[in-house]
Amino acid sequence: MSANTFPAQIEPFKWAEQGFTWSGTLPLSRFVRISRETVGSIDHQLINIDCKLSMDAYHRIVWLDGHVETKVPMECQRCLQTVEIPLVSDFHLALVDDESLIERLDEDADFIVLGEGEATIKGSIDAPASADLLALIEDELLLLMPLSPKHDVCVHKHQPADEDIAEEKRDNPFGVLAGLKGKLN
Repeated sequence: MSANTFPAQIEPFKWAEQGFTWSGTLPLSRFVRISRETVGSIDHQLINIDCKLSMDAYHRIVWLDGHVETKVPMECQRCLQTVEIPLVSDFHLALVDDESLIERLDEDADFIVLGEGEATIKGSIDAPASADLLALIEDELLLLMPLSPKHDVCVHKHQPADEDIAEEKRDNPFGVLAGLKGKLN
């Protein structure tokens, strides 16, 4: 594998023993679930990735450490224009092949059990576990994406301006009823 080739599938235990590291950029379009949330063209959008695998041989735990950074064009929920959402994540994930190993982790440690979700066991039970590295990184980025993306400051095209709200307060239709209540008492 060349230094610039990003591996889609990895064998975490084997590759951690070899000291796997990868650093580079990938097009945002490779991250299908994130791409569905974008607006406009993402042809030139890139994700910077640094990641490495290491092993705690005593506990049979592989650690995936990484840093990812990108900007995702999304639709602002206030003005409906494009807003660039920066996504930056530093992650430290435990990759375990047996759920009983989870109890050996710190209680605040993030973990993935190989054989569930994105990670799969190929062939027989004795076959080495493999994991979809792209999906693991995409999961980390998806956790950062806002449910309602917004500009910090934007023009609210679809909401009344402050002076319109003040005008509504002066022309309160219940004001007439309040005046009648005073005459009846």
